Amino acid sequence: MPPFSTSLSSISPVLTAKLAALALTVACAAIAPAAAAEPSFDGRWSVSATVEDGGCTGPYRYPIVIRAGVVDDDGGSGADASGRVGEDGRIVGSIKSGLASIAVEGQLRASAGSGRWTLAGPIACSGRWTASKAG
Repeated sequence: MPPFSTSLSSISPVLTAKLAALALTVACAAIAPAAAAEPSFDGRWSVSATVEDGGCTGPYRYPIVIRAGVVDDDGGSGADASGRVGEDGRIVGSIKSGLASIAVEGQLRASAGSGRWTLAGPIACSGRWTASKAG
């Protein structure tokens, strides 16, 4: 028999209990970060933008989709949306259509969000946006 060989029956009950407690602690620690994770902002969102200042008309509507925190347009609007959403829901991005480039920033929650947008250029304007998560 090798010098370090042992059977489960030769381990003391106290040591067995300690090993079980350690295993349970490790398992709980591995699960805890998932339970405390921030909500996922991934999915389809409907964004409505209103004008507060400047020479733009409105309101505007943009369907967007968020995948792994990356913002993209959801097609059909003729605009190109891009940006990032942080784990805390802070969103920073842009919407481009033709020569127009709109800077967007704000905050998302589990199923809604809001923020500000600004268009700089020949027709400068700015306003607010709201968003709701679809489905």
